[in-house]
Amino acid sequence: MAGFATQFGMLIEPIAEKFAADVNDVASIFSLLNGGALAGTIAAFFFIEKLGIKRITLLSYSLVALSALALHLTSSLQLVMLAMTLIGFCGGIGLCIAGTIVVSVWQAKMQSTMLVVQDATFNVAGVVFPLITTYALTNALSWSYSYLAVGLVALGTVIISLFTNFSLCEQSSNTEEKQQSEWNFGIISGGIGLFLGMLALYTFLTWAPLFVKQKFDIPFEEAGNIITQYWSAALIGALISTLIVTRVKIHHFLVGIIGLAMVITFVIVTTDKLNWIAYLTYGYGFVCAALYNAFIAYGVSFVKQASSKNVSYILISGSTGAMFSPAISSFFERIIGLQTVMYVIPVLYAAIFMLLIASSRMKPAMSAQSLSAS
Repeated sequence: MAGFATQFGMLIEPIAEKFAADVNDVASIFSLLNGGALAGTIAAFFFIEKLGIKRITLLSYSLVALSALALHLTSSLQLVMLAMTLIGFCGGIGLCIAGTIVVSVWQAKMQSTMLVVQDATFNVAGVVFPLITTYALTNALSWSYSYLAVGLVALGTVIISLFTNFSLCEQSSNTEEKQQSEWNFGIISGGIGLFLGMLALYTFLTWAPLFVKQKFDIPFEEAGNIITQYWSAALIGALISTLIVTRVKIHHFLVGIIGLAMVITFVIVTTDKLNWIAYLTYGYGFVCAALYNAFIAYGVSFVKQASSKNVSYILISGSTGAMFSPAISSFFERIIGLQTVMYVIPVLYAAIFMLLIASSRMKPAMSAQSLSAS
């Protein structure tokens, strides 16, 4: 998903030139990718347990590889749109597959560590694949070669999966041994927290450049550096977070990064010092780098044996927040203004912070209830 999503902005103009299409029409394909990913996470909620991890992994990544090949060979923009939607759909399933494998194979602190490692690999891919795209475009190669490289990774995943034993991840076909997905306030709070977190993050990424431009009266190109600063710090933050969660409980880690995000975004939207903005944005990117899978690790820590439905639920929540954030924030920007919308960001983090504190305090009671039930 990182390979297809992070470099799309670099390919809008080359795709438009290739198909003699309007740039805005090509840009809308990114919505199809995101919409497909949300649909994929919803589908995974129902189908992973029915089809089994190995079967759905082989099917999903085979379709991604074929779709990438179709992007390389096609001369139709409509086929590009269809292929990107299918890639998003299979990619959404793939995110759930990855999370399900981790929570099935590892437990306790190692589980949290491996989930955060997944966020780190996403950020690494967000650096590697745009470099491939830059090389392709500067050497007069077709725009599709960058996505063909991602398709080769998907094909490699298929080959590896063929020779992998997924028995630890597969639920027993015996009905009596099949575990029902466990639901409680803790796992539900993980989904709500990630939804609010993605709503806050993508509101920031959507409006921060315009906010900085208007507040400090600087050129938009200069204000746009705030996005580059965020993603640059996110890569380093994801790698450092991997080391931190090996030594700190996931509850303490998540409460810490949400608390820092709340403070940093509050200072960003209230400060009158332009020279602070870059440093604050680097800090914001650093602390939010592992937000996605940290919430998965947090949510599944409240259940005795996490299921694919638990993982899919949290991912659906995050994808929904990310997908609808621009629409929601645009609606309120027209009503209450940009400055007020930006003030809402630290308020959202404050709400998540209180939710985490409340669910953490309820964990001992839920654990005792689980022990008495067993």
